Amino acid sequence: MRKQDVWLGVGGLVLKEGKVLAVKKSYSKTKGLWTFPGGFVGPNETMDEAVIREIKEETSIDAKILGIVGGRTGVLKTGISDHLILFYLEYLGGDPKPRLGEIEEAIFLPIEELINDPNTTEFMANFLKTFQVNRHRLEILPFQTFRNYGYNSYKIFK
Repeated sequence: MRKQDVWLGVGGLVLKEGKVLAVKKSYSKTKGLWTFPGGFVGPNETMDEAVIREIKEETSIDAKILGIVGGRTGVLKTGISDHLILFYLEYLGGDPKPRLGEIEEAIFLPIEELINDPNTTEFMANFLKTFQVNRHRLEILPFQTFRNYGYNSYKIFK
């Protein structure tokens, strides 16, 4: 969601045969840099719905959520409060195809290659370094779905 001065975004860590799905966007501050596929949460959409939609739109990859593995939060120099939740997803199928006009490239790349590439975003490189070391004891935060207190859609992450 990109509403006034508060942004809520989602990203997806999708693995296939030990490689990470990475994209190069054709716009914004991350133009030409490897990053996780993702984007803004839309109206009437939960974060998990948004990340599945964004991955499909940007890369043509089908994926299923396993849980939440990370995030970032900050305030831009412009005063905009910018937040991103990183989901861990199971690869279900498809070959990466970049969405023309938005994505320059979509591909599965080895973790080491992304960590060492100077064209990888700091967020992605730092997350993958930690992920590589702690993968065997990675705590994935699963979620439960149920309706509560008048929400159209409501999820608890624990």
